Amino acid sequence: MNYVGIVLGSSVQYDAVNDCKVIDTKLYKDTGAYTGIDGIENVIEAKERIVLNSINILMKCGIKGLYIYASNEELRNKLLEYQS
Repeated sequence: MNYVGIVLGSSVQYDAVNDCKVIDTKLYKDTGAYTGIDGIENVIEAKERIVLNSINILMKCGIKGLYIYASNEELRNKLLEYQS
């Protein structure tokens, strides 16, 4: 792919108080991604890693460029800071 566009949905948020990203796995729409995690000790951490891994893979697909949109306004503003 030459360019990739990614929409960071409501499951990916930004916590301005702690200056960190927050993954709300309950809002992640690809529930099929969670299959096969039965028996894992820390399920919440595993789900967060699955979400972040899928975003990471998609972001690396663009050869010429990447477009990102964050539906969470605080995260969008933070990403725009990095763009400058």
